[in-house]
Amino acid sequence: MKVGVVKEQKAGEGRVAVTPENVKKLVDAGATVLVEKSAGVGAGFPDADYAAAGGTIVSHAQSWDSDLVVKVKEPDEEEYQYFKPGHVVWGFQHLASSPATVKAMQAAGTTAIGGETIVENGELALLKPMSAIAGRRSVIMGAYYLEAQHGGEGILLPGTPEVASGTVVIFGGGNAAFNAASLALAMGCRVTIIELKKDRRDWLAKQFTGEALTLLPSTPENLAAAIKTADVFISTILIPGTKPPKLVTTAMVQSMKPGSVLVDVAIDQGGTVETIDAPTSIDDPVFTKYDVIHYAVPNQPGAVPRTATMALAVGNIKYLLAIAKSGIDGAIKNDPALASGVNLYHGQVTNKGLAESLNLPVVSLETALKTQH
Repeated sequence: MKVGVVKEQKAGEGRVAVTPENVKKLVDAGATVLVEKSAGVGAGFPDADYAAAGGTIVSHAQSWDSDLVVKVKEPDEEEYQYFKPGHVVWGFQHLASSPATVKAMQAAGTTAIGGETIVENGELALLKPMSAIAGRRSVIMGAYYLEAQHGGEGILLPGTPEVASGTVVIFGGGNAAFNAASLALAMGCRVTIIELKKDRRDWLAKQFTGEALTLLPSTPENLAAAIKTADVFISTILIPGTKPPKLVTTAMVQSMKPGSVLVDVAIDQGGTVETIDAPTSIDDPVFTKYDVIHYAVPNQPGAVPRTATMALAVGNIKYLLAIAKSGIDGAIKNDPALASGVNLYHGQVTNKGLAESLNLPVVSLETALKTQH
């Protein structure tokens, strides 16, 4: 099998999907690994390291001419030309917010595996470390943009011995929220988490016993009241494979403090904030609306590519090895977790949430496998 490791095209994105160590594992498993020139430079992995591991350094187009194309983020529009029948494209796809990509994959008969929808032992296994990074960075970015020179309130989020700390309000109680709260509490902030599920609220309460944490059930009323108190508001709501509703309304944003900061961690899936029409970028990360600074970067881990690449590589290698050894069909049949990541199979939409988000017909993966053969 030919495995292509593609250099990311998104502005400010320095991650790479495969480390030299994992290239060696793939080569030892019998795969031919084509690594695009400079694919790993942003994460601190030069071409020489990939060549020493057994990879072949190639052009952008040549990296796409593979059986399995391994990326971090969804393909860019200019990369649609490389889609072909039977192609397997791996990455954090977030296809519910990119109907054009889905259309191109359908037309080409491409198989797309979304790392963000892989569920293993009840957890989003590959998304978890990226969510942890995004959650922690959201607090750091919130603290940064609160400074007066960035148009913020002009407060130090952790406060001082003489001055009270700021308030961080987190919408959602998943992994990104847990990590955001952990850092914010360690900084001495007052933290509120708004979470729908009681069992998750109970779990969070146990993790943060004795901390300055308020836990609220997720209702429009609680959200509207809490957001007014926020110096930093972080929305972490993600529905895997599906575009979420706009739960944070314009009126709620208008009620926030002038100079406060709003961060939408899951903007790559469409986000939940009504006042964010489109994602921003690492190079141009914020805009101000209703006197509130909006941070809407869809690939936050890309700003810390060394850490993020190594965390990602730990999680994805077993799946990549399974595909390299058994082919996509064999790997899917042998591993329900990998099967949960299949968003399209030979151009057919197999993820229910994706189909519902884009109003497309859905075919079960089992049926798609049978009809293809």
